[in-house]
Amino acid sequence: MNNYDVIIIGGGPAGLSAAIYALRASMRTVLIEKASPGGQVTLSDEVENYPGFSSINGYDLSDKHLSHAKSYNLEI
Repeated sequence: MNNYDVIIIGGGPAGLSAAIYALRASMRTVLIEKASPGGQVTLSDEVENYPGFSSINGYDLSDKHLSHAKSYNLEI
């Protein structure tokens, strides 16, 4: 049995952001997602005016979120 400081339900942008902040705070973190991480934004053809991007498609944005979280060894 594993013990965690933080258990995040849902792997959309908010869940992945929460995971990044928790991991940066050295908390043992697990993210639970029933499908692939990224949430519904993954299905968007274009996301405009997201911080850091003037325009990006949803899949690429989700992939960047996930890669960032995994760089902190996020357990999914």
